Amino acid sequence: MNDVTLLILPQVRDLLEKEDREALRRALAEVHAADVADVIASLEEPQAAIVFESLTERQRVRTFEHLEETDQLRLLEALGRGKMIHIIEEMSSDDRADFIQALPERTADSILPLLAQAERNDVKRLVSYKERTAGALMTSEYASLPADVTVGEGLTRLRKIAPDKETIYYVFITDAERHLLGYTTLREMVLARPEQNISEVTRHPLISMSVDSDQEDVARTIQKYDFLALPIVDAENRLVGIVTHDDVIDVLEEEATEDVQRMGAVEPLDIPYLRAGFWQLLWRRGAWLLFLFVGELFTGTALRHYQATLELVLSLVFFLPVIISAGGNSGSQSATLIIRSLAVGEIHLRDWYRILGREIGMGLALGLFLGAIGYSRALMWGNGHLVALAVSLALVAMVIIGSLVGAMMPLLLKLCRLDPGVASSPFVASLVDVMGIVVYFNIARLLVL
Repeated sequence: MNDVTLLILPQVRDLLEKEDREALRRALAEVHAADVADVIASLEEPQAAIVFESLTERQRVRTFEHLEETDQLRLLEALGRGKMIHIIEEMSSDDRADFIQALPERTADSILPLLAQAERNDVKRLVSYKERTAGALMTSEYASLPADVTVGEGLTRLRKIAPDKETIYYVFITDAERHLLGYTTLREMVLARPEQNISEVTRHPLISMSVDSDQEDVARTIQKYDFLALPIVDAENRLVGIVTHDDVIDVLEEEATEDVQRMGAVEPLDIPYLRAGFWQLLWRRGAWLLFLFVGELFTGTALRHYQATLELVLSLVFFLPVIISAGGNSGSQSATLIIRSLAVGEIHLRDWYRILGREIGMGLALGLFLGAIGYSRALMWGNGHLVALAVSLALVAMVIIGSLVGAMMPLLLKLCRLDPGVASSPFVASLVDVMGIVVYFNIARLLVL
């Protein structure tokens, strides 16, 4: 809840108690739709419905678009399909399609026939695209002009279609079959002479993406070129929609959230934490926790295997936590850096050999530094030179191994077309723990026994 919501929510509650809807309308008239949405989300169902009905028609549409899916469904149930159908029709095409797609199947089937034919067809087309693709992300409310009009004629057409379009700053130029030829901007049209042909202010070449492109690739393209909107085309290069910069912000937030959650060994949640059901949250956390727990059981198996070594030189066990944690920590560092670099496109699979060389060098440098400290500490505790040397060499080896595992695991998953975020810090740490025991005690057996 932001500062604006905290400021106006008490006033809204007070007006609700007084049942003064007209004052409520005036109080919210100048409030941004996103803040009104936060207010509605903070209220119980009857009050939320009253606030929503107190808004102007335009405010209702914009506010409804800013609501989370659970709150949208709550209003739909409270007000009924009859009152909400006009709001749904007036939503932007991509938001409307997302809303319909999020509804239970029976509810969606009951709403679709109530929509106007054009909106119904648009929804069916947009929801037909595969999830997390450009087609599923785009809106069909774009501004386009034929290539044979003058600038003056184009401006006249734009004035007519502007109220129904997502943006008119970018104007896409097409032929009679809707093949994408180029684009111009509203600024260039305003500055051009009215009698000029639109082709004289059309920009080439034009960057576009296919409806089947991954939404992350779309987001990176818009981010790279600082576009306000990116045209989306079908297999025949026909313009079918645009993805706008505000949609990209949502995609980047969604992808970053998924990466962070996976790096914490949690299956990504598609709803806010406090709205997730107990059993849903339990499953998403428990599945990975069980997997990691089973992995850690191998640590005990490895320790049992080296029981005789421990009994002969008991002091070795004092340094075991230090060694396995050093390997796990270095692996977690590498995994975090590589996963993030893959996510933002800074590195690619073809860079694996450069990453390998860098991590070997980094692991060696860090390992030698920690190994020197470990050697000194072992001697300070009264252990012999050979035990101290075993600790030092094990630290060097485990920091190198941890760095390599943490760096290579995300690349391997990427190669297998899996999410690199699965190579989370807990996963890398669990794997390196077992390896640390094996490496440490084998070095100790060679030097000490």
